[in-house]
Amino acid sequence: MLLYHVLALNWASLQNGVYLEPAANVWANVLIFSPAHIVWLGAEAVWFFFVLSGFVLTKAAARPDFYLPSYYPSRLVRLYGPVLLAIVLAWLTYTLVPHVVEPGDPPAIAGLPAGYPLGDILRDATLLGGTSTSIGVLWSLQWEVLFSLALPVYLLLVRKYPKSATAVAVVSCLVGWANADQVLSFMPMFFFGALLAQYWERVCRAFSFLRNGRLSSHAWGAVLVALAACGLTSYFLLGRWLGSVGAPARVVTLPLVMAAIMLLIIVSVNWPPLSRLLSTRGLVFLGTISFSLYLVHRPIMIMVAFLAGIGPMPAILAIVASVGVAIGFYYVAERPVHRLSRRIERSVRASAATPQPRGDSTAAEAARADTLPG
Repeated sequence: MLLYHVLALNWASLQNGVYLEPAANVWANVLIFSPAHIVWLGAEAVWFFFVLSGFVLTKAAARPDFYLPSYYPSRLVRLYGPVLLAIVLAWLTYTLVPHVVEPGDPPAIAGLPAGYPLGDILRDATLLGGTSTSIGVLWSLQWEVLFSLALPVYLLLVRKYPKSATAVAVVSCLVGWANADQVLSFMPMFFFGALLAQYWERVCRAFSFLRNGRLSSHAWGAVLVALAACGLTSYFLLGRWLGSVGAPARVVTLPLVMAAIMLLIIVSVNWPPLSRLLSTRGLVFLGTISFSLYLVHRPIMIMVAFLAGIGPMPAILAIVASVGVAIGFYYVAERPVHRLSRRIERSVRASAATPQPRGDSTAAEAARADTLPG
């Protein structure tokens, strides 16, 4: 997501490519209309995390120690705590650095938010009433919050009605994108991750051939990764052709993208070369700070644009500054909030496990005691 925002802001041809407009530069066209687009995906990257969130939370809910009353306060603190601190950081960037559009500034800068008014801050702080463009990424977290609240419903659907719920989810997602309905567009995506988690053991058995260490398993792994990359970028690979024949490109390619996301999750766990790559120290660290990076990068990038303009050097500066701030934000803000959410979870569990005093026994317990001999 960082690369998407930075590249699209600093190179107009890449920004236009997001809307399937060809670029004059051949290398820009390669970045736009080939599987290489996977390194700077925007919307599809968010969808990946929607599916992954559905997968992770459903897996967590399958553990014997999962306790719904402690899940809710812990989860909400885990989500809202970093968001509120990111809002403070974003407000500081807008307050300390003037976001003023000067005569002659390119349209890319003129289109950036110039302030962070109180009304936008309050909207961003709730996450449920729509979000502003000042931070720019919180729109996705409103759906994350809704899914987190509705987790028991998703669990019921994947456990009791998997076939009918899957059909409804697929149709709802397609109808949502065809009619620009955000609820129908995004909420079913979490279901696909939950469905994958529900049948994870069966899926892993089906893909066990990737783990046998033979040359054929590595060949299959490479092929499946390539297929996943093509599926994730299918909107850009096929979009112009689909548009030329009058087909809604986003709607037509959406099933390919969802299938590719699920396939990539499966292969990343079951194919050892990819698992080892994703387990390297650098990538693990980037994954650790990814939520912080997601929250802070756009205000930092906007601030850099107003300070240094746009182009290759501002793009590099924005990336370095965003990663640096994200590291600090993780250690100062996100990790302490995460620890707080765990303490809250343990506290709720402990309160539920504490036996009531004898004097507070229920009438039913008292009646049962009166029937005992002696």
